[in-house]
Amino acid sequence: MNPSKRVAIITGASSGLGREFARQLDAQQVADELWLVARNEKALTDVAGELDTPSRAVAADLTSEADIANIRATLSAEDPRVTFLVNAAGFGKFGDWQTISDAAVDSMIDLNCRGLVDMTRATLPYMERGSRIIQVASAAAFTPLPHMNVYAATKSFVLHYTRALRWELHGTGITATALCPTWVKTGFEKVARTSGGGHDVGHLLDEQTPQEVVRRALCANKAHFAVACASPQSAALRLIGKVVPSCITMAGWDVLRRL
Repeated sequence: MNPSKRVAIITGASSGLGREFARQLDAQQVADELWLVARNEKALTDVAGELDTPSRAVAADLTSEADIANIRATLSAEDPRVTFLVNAAGFGKFGDWQTISDAAVDSMIDLNCRGLVDMTRATLPYMERGSRIIQVASAAAFTPLPHMNVYAATKSFVLHYTRALRWELHGTGITATALCPTWVKTGFEKVARTSGGGHDVGHLLDEQTPQEVVRRALCANKAHFAVACASPQSAALRLIGKVVPSCITMAGWDVLRRL
């Protein structure tokens, strides 16, 4: 490992939470270089231009085995110390099983789950004591959600994967946190909508800004929290998911989304 080169890697860095993580990690000077990973190279270049820390635009599709292999090869060749990994790449779709295409389902699973795991496994060998990981999950991880069943299931995977990984990392000095926000003003809702009928419940929840969510996530990770809820609403949903039977939470969700 080249300890003189500290690198922070942010996936999904072209927009939304990933972009805001890049900005705040830049301000905190956590690395000598930021690697910004997403499919849109031009958008990544624009983000890099906003930052003071030297930044590299890594155009990659995290569902592509070839692109993951290229990232692994770059890490192997440069052998940096990875001080921070933020896995913010991901997307969701609203709708029932009949209205969401097979391609969309496969893409959600591949990006939200496999891409996140692949990036984590690729970077862990380059981390050492003091390195930090934030995996972007969702408050949707806390209970099954009809009409966004695949998305909620992928985020539950992220939550449980991160918590189990955190246990495995005990004693290494590497901190892993699952971020579970509710609604964030990132454009997620526009991408998530389908013709599946009904509504989401975003109109019933206070939207948080990316700045607020990222600030709270970084504070929670620094404090070695396993889960960062990022808002009282998310914390309440987490508690509900623990104590209320899922048949009741699913029925409640179905009522709320029709309001």
